Amino acid sequence: MRLFDRTDLALAVALVAAAIVTFGLPLGHLPDFVDALDARYHIALLPGFTVLSVAFGLHQYRKSQLGREAVQAARVDAENARARSAELDRLVAFGRALGSALEPAATRQVFWRFMPDFAGGRGVWMLTRRHDGWDSLVHDASATPERTASGFEAQASAALSALSAGIDRQNGVVVDGDFCLPMIVGTVTVGVIGVRNTPVVSAGESHALCAAAALLAIAIRNTQLLAETRSSTVRDSLTGCYTRTYANEALAAELRRARRSSRPVAVIMFDVDNLAIINAAHGHLTGDAVLESIGTRLSLMLRGTDVRCRYDGDDFLLILPDTSYAGAEYVAATLIAGVAEIQISTDGPLLTPGVSVGVTVAARGETDTTLVLAEAEAALLRARRNGRNRYVMNRLAQAV
Repeated sequence: MRLFDRTDLALAVALVAAAIVTFGLPLGHLPDFVDALDARYHIALLPGFTVLSVAFGLHQYRKSQLGREAVQAARVDAENARARSAELDRLVAFGRALGSALEPAATRQVFWRFMPDFAGGRGVWMLTRRHDGWDSLVHDASATPERTASGFEAQASAALSALSAGIDRQNGVVVDGDFCLPMIVGTVTVGVIGVRNTPVVSAGESHALCAAAALLAIAIRNTQLLAETRSSTVRDSLTGCYTRTYANEALAAELRRARRSSRPVAVIMFDVDNLAIINAAHGHLTGDAVLESIGTRLSLMLRGTDVRCRYDGDDFLLILPDTSYAGAEYVAATLIAGVAEIQISTDGPLLTPGVSVGVTVAARGETDTTLVLAEAEAALLRARRNGRNRYVMNRLAQAV
């Protein structure tokens, strides 16, 4: 900053000009004139002007200091503005990426793509929550080989407990050396994000992490709601099995896959023996209890790749990928034995249901779902005619 600004220069020039005009003396005679005034009027004109000049100089120096401070503050403000702009750009890009992530796997990919930048290169992890339990853990196993899933869950639970104790969730909480941010949407807790607190997370970094955690929480909750919506449209609410529409689509997909891989696909169709009689004798609530118990039993005995469907009323359909004739027969026998272990309370003796089972294995290269279902149903009809509570293998299945 200049020592004299435009206003000060104009004032100084005006004072000099006024002095010259007033006294009308050459500047070389000014010291003699000042001495004469001092002697005549007993004043100290020169010292007074000296004091005034020093004060004026100090004033200008102070102005220059303030100017330098203002310039430095402006630089800091500009740097902060650039940092906030960059942070906002990252948040906008993060939000857009999350908006297009409709599946949990896609959300995890977006997390790994963006979150390390928000964390300043520190180690990060994420643990999602669904209903009343922990759901999915995302972390770099190579960076923390000594930490187990139960350890992360304990750490996340401690963070949520600290939140419920009144700690401001916007500032996060440090638990076991990690800066933890609970992810909450409304009243629903969807998970916890952890950032290694070495070096200590700054206030600015905390602000950015909180904003990122809020966006991530909303995205995770949206994927959960979407999954629940999809499940409600393709699953039977009583048994937890898929619906008939889904069964037809799943069977068609498995047949196409089996044709490419030359692997077998087995199909089992079964129904509950005498369910109409059970409803008439004990009421439809008892019949519903039978169906619900069978659905639960199926979820326990089948593999994760197997598809269980409530096909129609008391008819069920099982799609068993990569399952041969012998494997399908084993599942059918296990199914009958498992259902025989079910006991339903009634107003009389305990009720133990039975099932009739038809089994087929799709012919190699077969893609006609109608034909495969017809073969399974034909085997089921023979099981009924042969006395129920038994399984019958389709006559073509053994050749597959």
